[in-house]
Order: sequence, then C-alpha cells, then structure tokens
Amino acid sequence: MTLRLVLMRHGQTHSNLRRVIDTRPPGADLTEKGQQQALSAGAELAEMCGPRISEAYCSVAVRTQQTAERVVGAYEGILGLQPGDVPIAVTEGIHEIDLGELEGRDDHAAYEAYMENLAAWLRSDASAQAEGGETYLQLLDRYVPVLDALIADHEGRDTDLLVVSHGGAIRTVAAHAASVDPQVALDAYIANCQFVVLEPGGKPFGQWAVRYWAGHDVR
Repeated sequence: MTLRLVLMRHGQTHSNLRRVIDTRPPGADLTEKGQQQALSAGAELAEMCGPRISEAYCSVAVRTQQTAERVVGAYEGILGLQPGDVPIAVTEGIHEIDLGELEGRDDHAAYEAYMENLAAWLRSDASAQAEGGETYLQLLDRYVPVLDALIADHEGRDTDLLVVSHGGAIRTVAAHAASVDPQVALDAYIANCQFVVLEPGGKPFGQWAVRYWAGHDVR
C-alpha cells in the first residue's frame, strides 16, 4: 500500500505576471492563463495518477483555492467522477514562506535577494531570511506537521493526496523531505501548476522518496 503526496504550485497570478513578490495571504487572483493552467494540470494528474487522488488540500491563499477548484474539477470530469468526489480542504500552515520587507517589490534586487535566500534555505542555513520574514526552519515548523497529519490520517491506504501550495515553500519542503542536493533543488524550478510527488514510505521526514519533480531529474 503506497501513500503519495502531490505538492502542486498554484497557477499564474496577476502578481506573477507583473513579477511582484506576493507571499502573504490572501494574495492575488489567478490570471486567465493561470485558470487554464489549472485545468490542464487536472488532465495531467488524471493521466499520471489515474483514480488514485482521493482528497485535495490548499493553502489559505486565494490563488491556491482557485487552482485547486479547477484542478479537481477537471480531474473529476475526465475520470467520470461526480463533483465533490474529491473534497477540497482549505488548510492552515501550507502558505508561502514569508519574505518580509521584500513583499510587494518588483525590482531586480528584490528578486536576487529572494533567490539568495532560497539557495540558503536549501543548504539548511538556519540564519537566512529576508528582513522581517521567515527562516526555512519556521516554514518547516508549520508545514511539515500538516503533511505528517495527512500521512497519519491515511495510514495503510493506497492513495494520492493533492496539496496545492506555493513554489518556494514546495521546493524547500520537498528538498528537505527527501534530502535532495541543494544545487539540484535550486536548479529544478517548479513552474505554475507543476508539481512534486513525494512518497513517505513509512520513513521519517528527510528520508522520503521523490517520485516526480516537475519533469526534472533530482535523483
């Protein structure tokens, strides 16, 4: 019996389009392109996972809720399921890592500062954070218990759980969950509505397996 966690980044938002740093809920809405990305992602999951996805979870950010609704709707439709067969739960703790004073900025220096912090988080640098923002340990402290609870609640079941979240958070959490090489994880960009598939396999966090990472080879 295999339980897998499918961590999906939300679709394109108006902030993404303008390259504005937007980490704090509720955040921006999806663009029309983002809505289409979510529908396409539902079809991709139907092909990749078949009927394995039994439940979906999303962060408190508007963009993940809008993404989850469209992904799940498309997934259910393609597989001939009834609306609501895959329930969606808005879930605290899995929102994006807070970038503090970088929030709302769209300049090159802010983007470079974000990338420097992301690289440091992947290297397990506990001191790295944007001024007024979170460290990677603070992210893990709120995010990992959510995943642990999902694993415990579905122990012994052969199923996939969809978790619609955020790019920086997913990359950081997944890299530490499976002890992925920091540079490999940094290079393995997760585009809008792309996803990572993790298989805990009854092992502790840090020893999970990556079964898929947005088309990248992270082995």
